[in-house]
Parts: sequence; C-alpha cells; structure tokens
Amino acid sequence: MVNSELKQRIVDSGLKQTHIAKVIGVHFTEVSQWIAGRRKPNKDRQKSLAKILKCKMSDLHWEI
Repeated sequence: MVNSELKQRIVDSGLKQTHIAKVIGVHFTEVSQWIAGRRKPNKDRQKSLAKILKCKMSDLHWEI
C-alpha cells in the first residue's frame, strides 16, 4: 500500500527524494520503497523523516 501521506508531504516540502535520502543516510531507492509501501523505516529514520518534513512521526501513517 502506498504511503500517500509521506508522498504528499515530500511533494509539499519541495524536497527531492535524493536529498531526503542523503540527509537520512540511505540510498534514494530506500525512500522510494517507503513511499511505495514495500518497506518501513526503523524508528530512528521515521524520526529523521518527520523532522525533515516538519511533522510528527504519527502523521506519516506507517502501516507495515
């Protein structure tokens, strides 16, 4: 299941997936996997994503 909330927040932020991946310390394909709902980041990476996207971890709706 696609993580629509994550996808929309990335679009709204104006940041590229490659930039987000670099800041978090993962390959950009990992971010794509998160958006596609095929993988879920660990808690530390969820926290980093929330900080980068200026939201709460719970706002990102991880369903896996």
